[in-house]
Amino acid sequence: MERIAPPQLLGREAELAELAGFCLEERRGPYVWWQAGPWAGKSALMSTFVLNPPAADGVCLVSFFITARLAAQDTPEAFTTALTEQLCALLHQELPASSDEAAREVAMMDLFAQAAAVSQQAGGRLVLVVDGLDEDRGVTTGPKAHSIAGLLPGRPPAGMRIIVAGRPNPVIPDDVPDWHPLRDPGIIHLLSDSPHARNLQRLGQSELKRLLVGSPIEQDLLGLLTAARGGLSGPDLRELTGADLVTIEEVLHTVAGRTFTRRLAYWTLDEERQVYLLGHEELQNAACHYLGHDRLAHYRDRLHTWAEEYRAPADGGLPWPPHTPEYLLTGYPRMLAAAGDTNRLTALAIDPARHDRMLDLSGGDTAALTEIKTCQDLLLDCPEPDLYALARLSHHRGQLESRNAHIPTKLPALWAALGQPNRAEQIARGLTDLREQARAVIGVARAVAEAGDHDRAARLATDAEQIARTITEPDDQAEALAVVAGAVAEAGDHEWAAGLATEAEQVARTITVPWQQGLALAEVAEVVAEAGDHERAARLATDVEQFARTLTNWDQAWLLAGVARAVAAAGDHDRAEQIARTHTESHEEWALAGVARAVAAAGDHNRAEQIARSITDPWQQVRALIAVAEASDHERGCQARRRRRTDRPHHRAGRYPADEGRAGRSRADDGRGGWGRGRGW
Repeated sequence: MERIAPPQLLGREAELAELAGFCLEERRGPYVWWQAGPWAGKSALMSTFVLNPPAADGVCLVSFFITARLAAQDTPEAFTTALTEQLCALLHQELPASSDEAAREVAMMDLFAQAAAVSQQAGGRLVLVVDGLDEDRGVTTGPKAHSIAGLLPGRPPAGMRIIVAGRPNPVIPDDVPDWHPLRDPGIIHLLSDSPHARNLQRLGQSELKRLLVGSPIEQDLLGLLTAARGGLSGPDLRELTGADLVTIEEVLHTVAGRTFTRRLAYWTLDEERQVYLLGHEELQNAACHYLGHDRLAHYRDRLHTWAEEYRAPADGGLPWPPHTPEYLLTGYPRMLAAAGDTNRLTALAIDPARHDRMLDLSGGDTAALTEIKTCQDLLLDCPEPDLYALARLSHHRGQLESRNAHIPTKLPALWAALGQPNRAEQIARGLTDLREQARAVIGVARAVAEAGDHDRAARLATDAEQIARTITEPDDQAEALAVVAGAVAEAGDHEWAAGLATEAEQVARTITVPWQQGLALAEVAEVVAEAGDHERAARLATDVEQFARTLTNWDQAWLLAGVARAVAAAGDHDRAEQIARTHTESHEEWALAGVARAVAAAGDHNRAEQIARSITDPWQQVRALIAVAEASDHERGCQARRRRRTDRPHHRAGRYPADEGRAGRSRADDGRGGWGRGRGW
């Protein structure tokens, strides 16, 4: 946004006041459409407003700036992705796991409703700003129309307001229904031309004409950025032109500073990875006109050759190596789609090595799946669709959608422990099984807490709780809630853990399969014990023990082993060992291993080691001894963290900064106590 907004917006004080009034005044809304021709200063006004929202409390702004000059920033898919990320951040929720575009659009609408309701309850308002509606590349006419305008809420929820900006033309897309507010001429607000913007237009067009007949490097930079539709970085242009980086930056930053502008790369968000594009849509159109078809085709061929060098390196190296330019993974396929080059686009969209590189960079498969869908749509629009290409695209899409199904639930926590929490979150949230997703997310929470990121740990724990609640199968839901409760109890927030355990118990008692119900209740008993309510844990353990005696063989042994772990967690180590030794028949040593782990977790490491060494089965003994050693190391780590936290002012005050402003919802609000009260993250 800082790249779009001018350093100082001149002569627009009245317009900024009008925008603020639209957000704050009760009798306004829900839509306003600021219209003006090219070079009127619409984007400068809107970006300045987004960066400097109304000072009143509770006004939450989310925005999307459609940019036809920058590939992957001008489609409904890009709009859905950007707004979903902003809304999830606002609500402290996990990103939706669905890869289906229709499902993602539905999820975005639900997020709009949630965010609007939260803002309204806080006495504020959710405001969406969409600039450049005329630059939407998703717009078509007829029954296949799919546009950004068509995704704007027709009936904005909970007082939500929507500000759009653009030119009067093109016409409103066909996928916007007749009753939609965008079709109401009463929402149009005409924006007068800015003399400052007109001055930039004159200077930019003058520079453009000079570049067209300038030095070879100036012509190449203009031609490549025009053909690529933006998104090339300085190092990319160095590879494409052979010029040194100093010369390239001199042209793009100074000599032609009004013709070109800079943005941060889509995935690599650091100042060293800026990308370049034409400074205005009219400049892009003018450059295309003056360069002509043949010169643009020449520059596209240079881009194709460059892409081929990374797809099949001449030195026999790996295709799409780690240093692959981001443009070839994001902007290049959009350029091919705009040019209708379905052959090259299909080759990219079925290339597993390339999509693996995209996964490494982004942490997910959303961009790859969107690319496949775009290619499928283009092929289906052909008079004679290539059925073989469509079949290959469908097969590859299925592989992408299913490859998250077999990821170990502990892998995301490992990535977090290795210092890559963003990647860890993406992998955890990509698991399709909700029970495994909840386990993975809470595992990442533990790992980032170990690294000292307590705010992130608290947010992830809340996310895991929400995921657990969405599970429909009672046994899976009870297990997931118990897992989250156990992690929260381990962190020291016993009030929150007790509430989750109560909920898990209620769900568990609705399970109709006897052994599944008993096992779920045993897990709840263990969590309750870890939360410090030993009396309740003992009562639950007794219920499960009596219940287990009505069963036989493996089912009984399985449940009694769970009872033994719960009793050990509650502190009655003698009884736990007795249950394991006398009631589990041939499964005694497996049950004793569980008791040893529970006793070690309870802090009695000597007793745990004695129990572990009494196990005669070598495999079970080794597992038990490892668990005792891990518990001992973990306790020492927790003690060290507790000592460090006693030196923090917010610990002595009994609060954590993360408890404040959590999207309208806090532990104090729902009667479970604050997440920061006594937590051990």
